[in-house]
Amino acid sequence: MSGRVAIVTGGLTGIGLASAAALQKAGHRVAIGSRRGNEDDFAGIQARERLGDSVFIGKLDVTDDGSVADFCNKTKEHFGIPTILVNSHGIYAEASLTDHPDDAWFEQIDINLNGVFRMVRALFPGMIAENHGRIANISSTAGHVGAAKYAAYCASKAGVIGLSKAIAVEGAPHNITCVSISPTWIETPMMERATIRHAEAKGTTKEVAYENLQKSNPQKRIVQPEEIGNLVAFCCSDASPALTNEDIQVNAGAFW
Repeated sequence: MSGRVAIVTGGLTGIGLASAAALQKAGHRVAIGSRRGNEDDFAGIQARERLGDSVFIGKLDVTDDGSVADFCNKTKEHFGIPTILVNSHGIYAEASLTDHPDDAWFEQIDINLNGVFRMVRALFPGMIAENHGRIANISSTAGHVGAAKYAAYCASKAGVIGLSKAIAVEGAPHNITCVSISPTWIETPMMERATIRHAEAKGTTKEVAYENLQKSNPQKRIVQPEEIGNLVAFCCSDASPALTNEDIQVNAGAFW
């Protein structure tokens, strides 16, 4: 399991940071790409404190081919050829269909779905050359179950699931596996922002909105980022090389 080079997108917070930590613990060399890409901001400092000096942190905009190429090249220069990729970047914005802004739709599709495609396309040749690849794409239960005011998010995450299956089939002859992982609500900065919006929309407090999310699954708890990170590390290991072409839901028993 040791000695591989891993790239984690959106890796300064939440699921990405937990995945980076789990991969590092497994002995891999980890590069984190983030739109902020700044070790001097709060998230960068926290990531550095948690992961230490061995992690590489760089600026990455998954909507820009040049940024993707630049980050991947810098990772190669720093560590070598990446053969592990975790796409954990993502955004969402609530909007009803009748007044959905074009920019909100296209931004979510471009970051959540097209960004995964760009990263895989950039790293696939190296994985083929190394005859080894492990790809884990973070999707969502929203990719399986629709919800009002989440059209773009649901569409983008459903696309990630379909794209992951195509990647798995194309990568299979080259010892490249690909899975999508679809969590329910996870205790991340994204969930915290959603909690604030839900509270404002319903005229209640952030604490009440959090409790409502907590009660929304049969386990009556909020899933933690480390649970996803540990699963990512397993999927990216050599422990189960036939685990591919699959979407794994981590939902605490909930549909959403």
